[in-house]
This record gives sequence, structure tokens and C-alpha cells, in this order.
Amino acid sequence: MKFEKGIYLVSGDAKITLLSGEVYLIGKKLEKDEIIYIPYGKRVPLEVISDSEIDLKINSEDQIQKLPERTIPPEWDKVTEKIEKEKIRTVLVLGEVDTGKTFFSTYLTNKLISLNKKVSVIDLDAGQSDIGPPGTLGLAVLDKPQVFLSEVEPTAIYFLGSHSPGLHFLPSLVGFYKLVKKGLSLSDVVIVDTPGWVQGDGGRALRRSEIELIEPGLIILMQRTNELEHLVKNYPSRKVLRLVVSKKASPTSPEERKKLRELLSKKYFRDAKEIEIEFDKIATDRCYLFTGEKIEIPEFLWVEKLSGWEGILVVSEKELKDNEILELKKKLAVNRIKNIVSGEEIGIEVALCDENSEAISLAIIKRIDYRSKKFILHSPIKKESINKVKIIQFGSLRLTLAGEEAGFVEPGYF
Repeated sequence: MKFEKGIYLVSGDAKITLLSGEVYLIGKKLEKDEIIYIPYGKRVPLEVISDSEIDLKINSEDQIQKLPERTIPPEWDKVTEKIEKEKIRTVLVLGEVDTGKTFFSTYLTNKLISLNKKVSVIDLDAGQSDIGPPGTLGLAVLDKPQVFLSEVEPTAIYFLGSHSPGLHFLPSLVGFYKLVKKGLSLSDVVIVDTPGWVQGDGGRALRRSEIELIEPGLIILMQRTNELEHLVKNYPSRKVLRLVVSKKASPTSPEERKKLRELLSKKYFRDAKEIEIEFDKIATDRCYLFTGEKIEIPEFLWVEKLSGWEGILVVSEKELKDNEILELKKKLAVNRIKNIVSGEEIGIEVALCDENSEAISLAIIKRIDYRSKKFILHSPIKKESINKVKIIQFGSLRLTLAGEEAGFVEPGYF
């Protein structure tokens, strides 16, 4: 198919192969015979610099349209110049939902790579993650241009355990800081692509905390009017750039977001297998379970004494009744009984981590066998990496073994 010079908007699911000519996608120059897949839910501008021949595979003619002008604002190109001139190392990209932050971060990354920079991109949107599976914060270190960050193997992931940081504030900030620190050690520039939660108590607190933690060399505000100004009122104005949102930034419905998340989760767990890990081989994190001192009480599956005033943790076949809890309190001389019902663990997503709490792989709990003292897990972890697992981090997201969303468990239940 011949394409005249101009700008074309292409929607996925699609496949592009450049046969001749000069074409750019999100700041990346396509090579001859290079194949680019545009996944479902993505829309990208195809910049045809000179008349070109492209093999375009689409399902419907509606997936491509010619645009009257370039969708990327000219101000975007000036950001690269500023970073280069001022030797800026950290860039924090802020914006509401559906303002094109990931598109801009990818474009900026490709432009910096064209200047021979090694660039780290950090994806903080655990709900619509492009780097790493849903429920994680991801880091990718790049030295070659990319069209979609979702096609890049993550350099590191940090397990949040949920689609939203709302009930996971502290892990969110810890993960953010650790990934920035790692990115700075591995690259020239770190670009942080933040989620769209920028208002209200939680949004303000989280974004302001991120700014204070790393004091970025440059903050990019992608706003339509002045909806982000409250975040930078007390930050040096010379370190803040305000950019126009791309004209083709489009909203994504909650249903589409869920579908995209599930597609990524299914892809991640596609080759997963059942593995077993014995209790005495690991420690647990972000939970109470297996953090206390084991007590033998035959009528229960598992009992342990927790720290200080935390009381006793009891795993039972059925939920304990009020009178049973009262009897146990008297018998064990404690004020608090934490009751976990066996089977409630099924489907919970966890992270399998090394001794430094670095995530090696994610897993879904098939069951916890308290009699044989084993975790039965569903995970794509490589066989040779299983022995490196020293910590299991609990999340609050439930998934089916196929990667479909199946609800949540309240943080702290386990």
C-alpha cells in the first residue's frame, strides 16, 4: 500500500511493515522490512516523511485515518534540548488520566536515545502498566528506540499487589524510590511516567511525596488548563515545564481498561506451571501469616503467636464464631484473635522475591497446604530460579489461573 507524505492515525489490532520510504512512529524511525505490531487499545500516529510503501494489515478501514496536521505539539521537541543542555537526570511526568503521558514518555525516550543517551523509563501505573504485568511498578532501561514499552522486557519490577496505590501507599512510595535509584545507576536519564491520580487527599499526597523524595531535575505538567498547578506551587519554576496535551489523546473506558489489564495478565501467566515451596524455605512479607511463633493446637490447621499485643493467629476450616473466639482468648490469655479461613488464599497474586526483596516472578496461590506445610503456586518462574526465592510478598488482587480478574482481598486479612 502506497502512503503519501503526511500523518496517519492507526488503531490496533494492526501490523505494519515498512517496504520503502521514511516513516516514524512515536519518534522512532522505522527500518526497512521492520515489523511493528500495534496491540488492541493503542492508537499511534504514523509520520510519513516521504512517499512510502507500507504493508499494513488491519481488520477494518476504520483503523486508519489521514490527519490534517501533526498530532505531536512542537513544544515536545524542546524538552529534549533542555534535558541535554542542562544535563538533567530525572524527569517526572504528571498528568490526569488519558492525557498521553505514556505516549509522551516513549516519544521523549526515543528522542534522547537518538542523542546517544541510555534512558530508564519507570511506569508507576500499576493498573494500566506498560512495563511489567498489572499490579507492579516497572523499570525498563533502553538504548534502542521503541514504539511500545509493553513489548520491552522489564529490567526490574516492584510488586504493589493491586491496580491502585490507594490502600498501598507505603509500598508505592518505596517501589518508586527503589526503581528511581536503580534507574540512575544504570542509565543517563530516568523518566518517570506517573498514573493519573493527581487530585484529592490521596492523589495530592502521593504525587507531592514523589516530588519531595527525588527532587526531580524536571517536572513535566501535561495539562489542559491548570489542573496540576497545586502540585508544583512550591517547586522552583525553572524546573517545571507545561506541555499541551496531544490533540489525539483519547479516553479509555473502565471496561476497556479492565480488558487491557486482563490481556496483559493472561500474557504473563500464559506459560505458568504449578510449583511447590515449603514453608521452612521462605519468609512472608506484607502479611501476618508465618511471621509469628508456631503453636500446636490440633483442632486447627495452623496457630501462631504474633508479636506483642497482636495476639494469636488461627487458621481454621470455617470462620470462628464469637463464642469460639472468646473461649480461645481465655484459653490463650490474649486480647486478640486473628482468624484466617482456609481457602481464602486461593487466587491471590503474590510476588516471589529474592533475599533482597527483589521480585523474581509473580505467582497465583492455588492453595496453602497447612498439613504438608507447602505453598502450591501457579507461576511462570524459570525452574532454575525457584531456589532463589526467599520471600513471598502478599498482594490484595485475586486472579483466575488464566489471568482474569476475580476480586480483591482486603490488605491485612492475611
